[in-house]
Amino acid sequence: MKETVIPDAKEQRIAELESQLAQAHETIEALQEQFRQLQAEVEKLKRAGKRQATPFSRQKKAKKPKPPGRKAGEGKFNHREKPRPEEVDGTKEAPLPCCPECGGGLTDMKENEHFEVDIPPVKPVVTRFVTHSGHCGMCNKRVRSQHPDQISTATGAAGVSVGPRAKALGADLKHRLGVSYAKAGDLLWTAFGLSVTRSGLCQADGRLAKKALPVYETLVIALRKCVSVHADETGWRIGTLSAWLWVFTNQEITVYTIQKSRGHEVVVDILGREFKGVLVSDCFLAYNAKALAEWLKQKCVAHLLRNLSDIEDSKTGRAVCFSRDVTTLLREALILKKAKPTLNSVVFDQRATNLETRLDALIDENRRMTDPDNLRFAKRLRKHRPHLLRFLYIEGLDATNNQAERQLRPAVVTRKTSGCNRTDLGANHHAILSSVLVTCRQQKRPILDYLVELQRSQGIPPPLLLPS
Repeated sequence: MKETVIPDAKEQRIAELESQLAQAHETIEALQEQFRQLQAEVEKLKRAGKRQATPFSRQKKAKKPKPPGRKAGEGKFNHREKPRPEEVDGTKEAPLPCCPECGGGLTDMKENEHFEVDIPPVKPVVTRFVTHSGHCGMCNKRVRSQHPDQISTATGAAGVSVGPRAKALGADLKHRLGVSYAKAGDLLWTAFGLSVTRSGLCQADGRLAKKALPVYETLVIALRKCVSVHADETGWRIGTLSAWLWVFTNQEITVYTIQKSRGHEVVVDILGREFKGVLVSDCFLAYNAKALAEWLKQKCVAHLLRNLSDIEDSKTGRAVCFSRDVTTLLREALILKKAKPTLNSVVFDQRATNLETRLDALIDENRRMTDPDNLRFAKRLRKHRPHLLRFLYIEGLDATNNQAERQLRPAVVTRKTSGCNRTDLGANHHAILSSVLVTCRQQKRPILDYLVELQRSQGIPPPLLLPS
């Protein structure tokens, strides 16, 4: 029997359906707005991936940001010391015969001192070298003298050249401080009134790199004998082709090399197949190649802590426990390493053994974990297990790869300001000169004096940069 619907009930039903339809429209609008926001976020991340500085930025402020100003270890703050009388080059006095406001007479006059330390105007020093040439009857050759301070014997149209100190400053600005050739030339003109073109600085760097090649080779040999070496790499470009700039460093030596490969062969070429020290690096695959299987290594704890922090931020409930427990253990290991000089050897061994046992339990293959990110990270830790806590037992071995990352910063600056290198030869020159300059800085050698000495080494071995 067909059901009859009275008009009031029909109107009520229509009203209910209209209400549901309105709610559905509101839900659809909310979802569309959420979709637009997510789409904007995706576009933002795509753009960020193309900018090299963005991976280091964060979406929220740090809880405890570092204070500005003087860094730890740079000493206490002191006002600039008053110059001694023999250091004062001149005195300028400002008389005050009357009140500058109304012209009235003054009483109770006092003398006030203020010292200003400045650099004087600098003009280039021009040196005229006079050399002699003649024909030798015995060897039937034309010979010529050369002054020890002379770096070029060119005459005629090429008889005026830029001196070694200006070339040294240009090389330091370009290859260590990341200043482009154009800006380096502009600085030389602004500060010293010395006109040098970009091509002139580039050609001078080529000649300087040839002089510095033996020094670079000795740095590579010395690095192979070091107790520990930090390694890292960053993207580079030679012309329009992709390449990689590698750094191998410790506290006294830094060696750069620019290669078209990101494979382990670069590590072997620099450190040799029989490297006996400890290689400190991140967990990139090149450092885990079969050719390096017998090497002693230390994986960067700072990288692991950052990865654990990202995992913890994305998890809720019990899935957070794994990343928190591993983070706590690694931080305890860092504290133990710092306290090692003050601890009894037995106490230290007990605490280190406890950390090793706890770490094995946390990443045990038989431990039940359901979260895929936690499972993946535990597998990664098991893969690198022998290289996670080695820093506890070797004196002077750092737990992080900060040393290599710090030495990559000049290269990153150069990449942004100068666009890497245009040719393979230019890349080779940059690797040689940046290695020599950064090593000079590490060993607290006067950079300009060293490069001047290097340019003037005629027929004798160049000054080396061997660690103390």
